[in-house]
Amino acid sequence: MNVIRNFVFVAVFAFVAACGGEKVSKGDKLYSLGKYKEAIAAYNAELESHQESVHILYNRGRSYEETGQLEKAEADFLKVLEKDERNLNANLSLAKLYYRMKSYNQAVLFADKAIELNENSAQAHFLVARAKHQLGYVDSALESYSLAININRDYGEAYLYRGALKVHKKQSSSACEDFRKAVNLNVPEAKSILKKYCK
Repeated sequence: MNVIRNFVFVAVFAFVAACGGEKVSKGDKLYSLGKYKEAIAAYNAELESHQESVHILYNRGRSYEETGQLEKAEADFLKVLEKDERNLNANLSLAKLYYRMKSYNQAVLFADKAIELNENSAQAHFLVARAKHQLGYVDSALESYSLAININRDYGEAYLYRGALKVHKKQSSSACEDFRKAVNLNVPEAKSILKKYCK
């Protein structure tokens, strides 16, 4: 998830720069270097003169999240939605954040909002699946993992966790197919799981 998260940030960062949207800020540069505490200080300064900037507010929230300041991250993402309720990234970030905080019903709520905004978001379907998996909604979680995979055939983690649910449902052959896919897609823990369940 970290790789996906950083890829999305870099892609958005490059897109904004290329489109001449908002000027690349000091905070963004520090964030891209992994200097999250320094990025927060820079975003604080930038927000003094750009209070309405959804971009700066969202990225400060991401920086808070990276430094483990989850309540501050939550507050920034919610402020983004106050200014722009159709902000896909803020909805996805809140879904991830609430999953991390073990508030699984909230995670489903915001991931579902992200799906309303973009039904082809594999990440949103995956987040719904992970939260429903934790809540024990096995069949619904399976369906959401499958939707994520249908959108992105290279979603290794979706194969891994769908396989785990199939083991639970005693669908061993199909589970092993998913674990092999996860191994081929270089999901770190997939090899040991394949070895354990598929002899």
